[in-house]
Amino acid sequence: SDDDEEDDDCDEEQVAFRPRYSADESSNEAYAEDLRQQRFHVRKRRVYAVVILIIGFIVVTVIFRIYYFITGGMTGRIIVDGSMKQNSLAKKESFGLFDDIPNSRWKEKKAASKKAVKVQNKMITKTSNMLSESGADIDESKWWEQNWLPNFSCDNKLFIGGKWICEPSRIIDLADDYKTVVGRKKERQRGRKECLIYISGGNDVEFGQQFSSFAEARMAKLHKDEAVVDVSLCEIHIFNHFIDPTLLANMLQQVNGIHIHPFGFRPENKESMGVAGDGSVSAFKTFKETVTELGHSGKSLSMLAIDCEGCEWDIYKEVLSSDLTVQQILFQMHGTPFTANQFFSEMHNAGYAIFQREKVGASVYDYSFLKLKPSYFGSTKPRLRESPNAAEG
Repeated sequence: SDDDEEDDDCDEEQVAFRPRYSADESSNEAYAEDLRQQRFHVRKRRVYAVVILIIGFIVVTVIFRIYYFITGGMTGRIIVDGSMKQNSLAKKESFGLFDDIPNSRWKEKKAASKKAVKVQNKMITKTSNMLSESGADIDESKWWEQNWLPNFSCDNKLFIGGKWICEPSRIIDLADDYKTVVGRKKERQRGRKECLIYISGGNDVEFGQQFSSFAEARMAKLHKDEAVVDVSLCEIHIFNHFIDPTLLANMLQQVNGIHIHPFGFRPENKESMGVAGDGSVSAFKTFKETVTELGHSGKSLSMLAIDCEGCEWDIYKEVLSSDLTVQQILFQMHGTPFTANQFFSEMHNAGYAIFQREKVGASVYDYSFLKLKPSYFGSTKPRLRESPNAAEG
């Protein structure tokens, strides 16, 4: 009937416009409870976020510490720019000797060194005629004044036993340093970077004693909190054909790590040097013979100090061609042979920078050289003037 249809329409309208919330759900109490629930869930999400951040930080820290332990630690120091590699250039190009020079400062040093080499090239052209055997006016004192000045600045050099040494503390630190390396399923330790020193001629005994004392003091400082410390870290070899080895051994009995050899160095091209007429006496050996006999082939010398009254102009070639890497070479130079420019040029091309020069007599100079990687000087090299004798030939 029509009435029934109207009732059905009313029911449909009531269903269509029924409110979403009941009276209880729309009350002030329900609204307040809803706000409390919303605030609770917001706070819970914030707590979860903080917990996740903390866990993430801990995980990253643990991973970094594991990497730090495996690789032996980061030696570069973190400064203002926050870069952990900001000292890497100096460390790389100095074979690890410098670990605290920022890259920007090291680049300034490189620029200054290259400029010094370019200045020296001009001096070679102007002053080569002053050298002995050049066939021109010889002026040794003036040549030394103008040629082969230091081309590298060592900020931490120290005068020990009559010799200038660059970063002597770092030499000891590197020798004392070691790394733990995790292998596939086992742990092994790398050998130490040796502190191995050769000294021949000059004040060799004093130098050896004083550097040994310096090394012991440095070791004691590095391990001041340890009960027992082996302070005799450096192995020092003194080569002196003038001194009775027995007497010298008694003099040095309180000094650890010093070895005395009753012979000096001679160049390879001077076989008769120090040999008696009957061939029974030989107070000299070549550098390579010495290295082989002592079992040091393939190793690294921290320092080589030679004062052989003129043989340095020849013996350097043997040092450079040996399989023994020398970090610092301390030569005392005597006179000015025509090959002087060649000596310094070949030292430079082998990677040796001059960090100290000191006059100790008439045409006698103490030079201190430091080994750097070829990338330090790059393509900047000394340009030698062709000798008049070579041109005539």
